[in-house]
Amino acid sequence: MIDLETKSLWSHILGKCVHGDLKGEKLNQLIADTKTWKAWRSEHPDTTVLNLSRHKTLDYSRDFYRQPERFAYGFVVQGKHFHATFATLRKSPVQNLTLEEQPLLLTFDPESTAARLFSRRLDDRDLIFVAADTGLIRDEQTGSLWNCTQGVAVDGPLKGKQLDHEPAIITFTHKWTLFHSDSKQIVSEEKPNG
Repeated sequence: MIDLETKSLWSHILGKCVHGDLKGEKLNQLIADTKTWKAWRSEHPDTTVLNLSRHKTLDYSRDFYRQPERFAYGFVVQGKHFHATFATLRKSPVQNLTLEEQPLLLTFDPESTAARLFSRRLDDRDLIFVAADTGLIRDEQTGSLWNCTQGVAVDGPLKGKQLDHEPAIITFTHKWTLFHSDSKQIVSEEKPNG
């Protein structure tokens, strides 16, 4: 990316300026959605589309996305890098993780292709989650049902409560591991070494 003010070059994967007047500066990472158009329209029926012209057209056909190992959900915990491929997320769409002593919940909704990372800590206790109905998860402590992409309890004793959403990025697996060669791959609910 390039900023218009200083013409500095930025890496979206690193989140920092790599060349120019602002070299070394870091961007604040925001929570962003990447999901199917159908899922987006269902949640935001009055949405509009920004149609930007492109200099180069890539073939983002259905075949392009049929290789889930090509894509990763990458994130940073206490300065350490982690990622899960979409192949792993499809096999294990609800994962209770403890990384760098942080209780985390990694979810994936195969219908919308939305991946999410949340803190499992709520009101001074760590919740454990399991898959429930489509698009829902259940915490074992209270039996409350939660929306797996929004982190909001929709039924049960914790109805209305919300988990803290942690920033992450969906990118190509080879790009994430190229920029973060130290990244530990999440393959199950077991705590990775380190």
